Amino acid sequence: MKAVEIIKLLNQWALPCLIDKWDNTGFQIGDPEKEIRKVLISLDLDREVLEKAIEENAQMIVTHHPIIFKPMKSITKLSYKEKLVYDIIKEDIVVYNAHTNLDLAENGVNDTLAKVLEIRNMEPLKIIYEEPCTYDIQPAANKGKVFGYGRIGEIEKTSLLNYLDILKEKLKVENLIIYGDMDRIVDKVAVCGGSGSSFIYDAYLKGAHIYITGDVKYHEAQYANELGLTIIDAGHYH
Repeated sequence: MKAVEIIKLLNQWALPCLIDKWDNTGFQIGDPEKEIRKVLISLDLDREVLEKAIEENAQMIVTHHPIIFKPMKSITKLSYKEKLVYDIIKEDIVVYNAHTNLDLAENGVNDTLAKVLEIRNMEPLKIIYEEPCTYDIQPAANKGKVFGYGRIGEIEKTSLLNYLDILKEKLKVENLIIYGDMDRIVDKVAVCGGSGSSFIYDAYLKGAHIYITGDVKYHEAQYANELGLTIIDAGHYH
């Protein structure tokens, strides 16, 4: 299968029109006509991932976080990022990433996270688009759909302490950072993969008891606590 065919399939799932205005993601490096027999999938693209792709003879790397986020003024061997891009091109490896569009996509990052955490009757935490543009699919496929960051829904009523044990098991994380009241019963949970502190107020408005995300700063956590919302920072990676 050619790279362009794989990219087309990925774009039909994580629609390019869902890419946030500040984001830079999609088909970033390589020959669209290259024949692909093996694909390596990763959260990020660093030196270790590139070496793994070479070792496995993968012709394509698909990541969540884009390797080229800010404009590059040159591609030399004088810096880590430039040398990495240089070597990817030298090895003739195709690179594609789906970042914010995969966060918003149906069955993307946040749907998957919510399902792993057994959240039911979920809806987007922050609606961004309603019936967005399409990508080589029938317009009716998106009729009535909404797309947004994060998810909010219901769980079986339980103590927060008990749910923390479930979180650690499901996310395979040893430690969690908790901000706010830990002595509470919860049955409405908000989640957002990655860095979701900008949606704290949305979680509060929608009545979440707890909000699970990553990369929460001190003053953001303090704000959530003042709202009566307990924050669980599970880290960006997990």
